[in-house]
Amino acid sequence: MDAMEISTTLIAPNEESMADHTDRGFDVAVVIDVLRATSVMATALAAGADRIVTCRGIDKAREIADSMSPPALLCGERGCKPITGFDLGNSPAEYVEARVGGRSLVLTTTNGTRAIESSTATRLIAASFLNLSAVVDSIRSASRLHLVCAGTDGEVTAEDVLLAGAVVSSCETRFGATSMDDGSVLSRQLWNSWFGPMEGSQPDHWPTSTSLASRLRETQGGRNLLRAGYESDIELCAAINSCDTIPTLVSENPATFALHAT
Repeated sequence: MDAMEISTTLIAPNEESMADHTDRGFDVAVVIDVLRATSVMATALAAGADRIVTCRGIDKAREIADSMSPPALLCGERGCKPITGFDLGNSPAEYVEARVGGRSLVLTTTNGTRAIESSTATRLIAASFLNLSAVVDSIRSASRLHLVCAGTDGEVTAEDVLLAGAVVSSCETRFGATSMDDGSVLSRQLWNSWFGPMEGSQPDHWPTSTSLASRLRETQGGRNLLRAGYESDIELCAAINSCDTIPTLVSENPATFALHAT
């Protein structure tokens, strides 16, 4: 088997470039929005949510939720804040079994759902620090891997690049993966400079959740959450390898995620 090749997009394409964006034959894409969409997706499915439908627009989210039977829970944020009239915001703390167990969710966020719509890879999964080890295990057979960082408001954010770097570093060590572009090199260098390269055949050198949360507070996304009063969400999103839930795209139009079948 040929070595895995990894390409990293440091920021999801905007509306003007979306139509021209292609995945150039990638068989697996990993969407990353650490603070907080992909962390919420992993948390919700781990708490027993049945499925998560993602979309970009607020009105579209309401339309999709109303068309489902029973109606889905409306979830999401704009500018870090919950959306008026929605059932849940974008804090992992809200996604507990008593609230989402057995329910369908419709999620729209400022950045993460745009990143989801930008990918056309054969298989699409959502990664966070919560499910990092499980994600790396699940992509070991990929030949061409695409990491898509959501960014924030059209700008690159270190929290997403950091997670991409953890994936790159781990895949290079464990699977002999090679970086295809500067995005992969830069993300790996950020991870290695903050936490050191992966060593050995297993991810035995993950940082602690405390040290990771400290770094996440320094990122643009972290600073945005601090200003908005969501410091506790940074700690929740830094709970590294706390679950093995892998949100996986199971249908399109609208994009629908469910548990990865193992």
